[in-house]
Amino acid sequence: MSETPDAKAPARPAAEIIAEIETERAGLDDALTALRGSLDETLDAGVQRVKSAGAKARVVGPVVAGVVVSLFAGRAILRRRAARKK
Repeated sequence: MSETPDAKAPARPAAEIIAEIETERAGLDDALTALRGSLDETLDAGVQRVKSAGAKARVVGPVVAGVVVSLFAGRAILRRRAARKK
């Protein structure tokens, strides 16, 4: 009995296997390129949302600060009036 297994001939020729690998590689390359494009679009949209939120914050921030200062000033004035009436 022989300890070495008998070598089998491949079911397909090597050229066919190599061609299939190249086709798969090209398909994966195309898919990766499309994925990168989608990722770039998504990141651009995210950047635009962040810029928009920042612009809104720059508009709303001073308004909120003004309201808070006005409330504290009004409260202080009312406290002084209440203290004078006593």
